[in-house]
Amino acid sequence: MWMLLGKLFGGLSGLADRFVPDRNRQNEAQSRINEAEVSGAPASRMRLWRSFLGWVLALLFCWEVVGRLVIVPLFFAQWAKNLPPSALDQVMTLLLGMLGLGF
Repeated sequence: MWMLLGKLFGGLSGLADRFVPDRNRQNEAQSRINEAEVSGAPASRMRLWRSFLGWVLALLFCWEVVGRLVIVPLFFAQWAKNLPPSALDQVMTLLLGMLGLGF
């Protein structure tokens, strides 16, 4: 009786393995795929301008948040009234879009 139940549930666990994939095996397989893609990829100029654009947008963000709102009013109050309008909306749109966080 117990052997029959053991075989029945053993068969069900094999069926469950077929429909519910093992996450560890999937992660290892995806890791191997990622390594193969990176190792065979040629040096690309796309990486250069993307990283350059990321640094420029990060510096613009720092300027708009820290420089314009904190440093200029504290230390250079006479120049604060002559600054052009803030571009924080445009910088945030581009930066979040580049980071894949959407609009």
